[in-house]
Amino acid sequence: MNNAPLELVASHPGADAGISLFVKRDDLLHPDVQGNKWRKLAPVLAHVHRTHPAGIITFGGPFSNHLHAVAAAGRLFNIPTVGIVRGEHADLDNPTLRSARQNGMLLLPISKRRYDACKRGENLDVLCNYPDHFVLPEGGSTAEAVESCAAIAHEILNQLAQHVPPVDSNSPLFICVPAGTGCTAAGIVAGLEAGRGQALVFPVVNRGFDAQTILNLLHQSNLPGVSDPAALEQRFRIVYDYEFGGFAKRYPPVLDFVDIFRAQTGILLDPIYTAKMFFGVFDMLANGAFPPNSTVVAVHTGGLQGWEGFGRLSFPEILP
Repeated sequence: MNNAPLELVASHPGADAGISLFVKRDDLLHPDVQGNKWRKLAPVLAHVHRTHPAGIITFGGPFSNHLHAVAAAGRLFNIPTVGIVRGEHADLDNPTLRSARQNGMLLLPISKRRYDACKRGENLDVLCNYPDHFVLPEGGSTAEAVESCAAIAHEILNQLAQHVPPVDSNSPLFICVPAGTGCTAAGIVAGLEAGRGQALVFPVVNRGFDAQTILNLLHQSNLPGVSDPAALEQRFRIVYDYEFGGFAKRYPPVLDFVDIFRAQTGILLDPIYTAKMFFGVFDMLANGAFPPNSTVVAVHTGGLQGWEGFGRLSFPEILP
């Protein structure tokens, strides 16, 4: 897996305070399986052919980036895929699910109650029909995925040291990441060296997401140094102020910000995760939330296909 580039954003509200802002361009990792989805899926794809030749079965909502990515990966690597869709009346012809079907994924819409039970392993009436499939959790949140995402922090630290001029390793460092399941954030927390920076986690749904969400994912991984919850909690902070009504809720100022940010940087943000996080980062910069002379790195986790299902097709050149 090639390193995603680190790009400097020259103009931002914290520039006068000597703050350096970078974007970690994970959206550029893979043309079809974008960003953190590629990082999460790569370790699974490496062995699923050998261990589960029947294919992968996984879970997601009707506009799930995860289902979209798994279907694309299945086509690219010749792996059969099955998607359990939340909502028995889900529109299987919406842009996200239509693309999944076109990539060969079999879609099984079920009620939210059955879906939640199935995710918890309490309702196996669906999964029992696919006993030889690899069961991939919602969002691709596996121990292997957490380990894979730890590389994000390693890459950032190396890239900052190699930047011209190099970023002072003594300056305060903040790595900002949006969160759905928290898997990518947990990986970044694991990858941060003790005392070298803090991860700021921006959940897209506040309810049910807390520090324990991250700690549980870390404890399930096989990474070293994740057995001390108190020490781990020093490495991250959850920022709850930029959820704007919940997952996929529209907030006009955020959509306006996407246009302004793209005009200034040439970088398109996705409407569900990174747009709200970057809006939050710029708001925090404007309000002095970061110490002077600190370094802020915002991770672009991809998900650009989300624009198709968001009803705002003003970016046709990035859509398939």
